[in-house]
Amino acid sequence: MGKQINYCIDYDTFILLARKALEYGCKILKEDAKAGTVTESDSVDIISKDCFRYFFHVPEAGEYVIKRAGEKEYVDQGYSSSGVTLIEAGMAIVREAKKEIQRGRLFCVSGYYDEKGDFVKRPDCVTKIYNALVRYLKKLVRYTEVEHFVFNPMYAGRKFVSKEYITDKCMMLIENEDYALG
Repeated sequence: MGKQINYCIDYDTFILLARKALEYGCKILKEDAKAGTVTESDSVDIISKDCFRYFFHVPEAGEYVIKRAGEKEYVDQGYSSSGVTLIEAGMAIVREAKKEIQRGRLFCVSGYYDEKGDFVKRPDCVTKIYNALVRYLKKLVRYTEVEHFVFNPMYAGRKFVSKEYITDKCMMLIENEDYALG
């Protein structure tokens, strides 16, 4: 369990969200799956168009943990003492070849169970920053009804109507080029 908001935001809008996270004192973490490395930065220069998921680390909440799987590094973002210090943030993934848009999200875990079995809740400072980022996101993008296809083959050819937080760029792909939303 945790707090989550799903949205369809493009690269430029994600940069604005990341800048706001930096203003709130966060560090940006980038997992490079190909290189198998984790990089921390206090600049939006770390954000690239080919990486869609990042973490905003809240230093006052504690330290995050880097784990290893063979030669590759990754952030321990789950239900752990490391995970409660992070806010996962991502931008929409636009797959041009398949005409699909995968939503991004802003997410933080609710807490974790320690070795004794006691529940340790997410620090209030993380919740405060998460809530502030959600409010800012809602100012950046509109919440509107979207008529769209889904890319689940079980529903092939059917259009759905849903309410989405979506940027104009993503909305144009859905309306003008029949991109599916997933």
